[in-house]
Amino acid sequence: MAMTNINGLSALGSAPVRAKQNVENKPETGKKTVNDVLESLRKMMPGWTISTSTADWGEGFRNIQIDRDLLQEMADDPRAMEKYSALIRGFEDTVSELERWGQENPGQSIELGMSIDEMGNITALAIVKTLLGIEKSTSFELPGDKSSWAEIIREKLDALSKGQVEDIYGSKSWIA
Repeated sequence: MAMTNINGLSALGSAPVRAKQNVENKPETGKKTVNDVLESLRKMMPGWTISTSTADWGEGFRNIQIDRDLLQEMADDPRAMEKYSALIRGFEDTVSELERWGQENPGQSIELGMSIDEMGNITALAIVKTLLGIEKSTSFELPGDKSSWAEIIREKLDALSKGQVEDIYGSKSWIA
């Protein structure tokens, strides 16, 4: 025997409508978030500091800052995730050049990080520290062609260590 409410509708008949509304209002469990993407990138690049802020960078030259909007795009679009993951994986190619530069310049240490903005443009920030505590820094853009990153970084570090480099705005960057 079905229950009837005042309008003559079956109370049991409205249960499927409520269930459908609950399913439609329930968030998708398979949808990635910005934090999911960050975690995935961190697993892909162990030993690297990957964050949304340069304030989280660690010492050394394995630092990547990615704009939150770009991370959201990666979360929403698998093709964007694939494209930018490959781009980020390419940073690993710069490590051997940076290590070699460090060996050739024992009186100086490097801090370097890559920053990827919401449009996918890459900027590098380099800081060279001397044993006397003097810091010299510069920022420069990297082209989308990752085959030349190590060369460009090497050139900028050599010039920076000699105090002959300008930042992306055309001014000398010396911090003492």
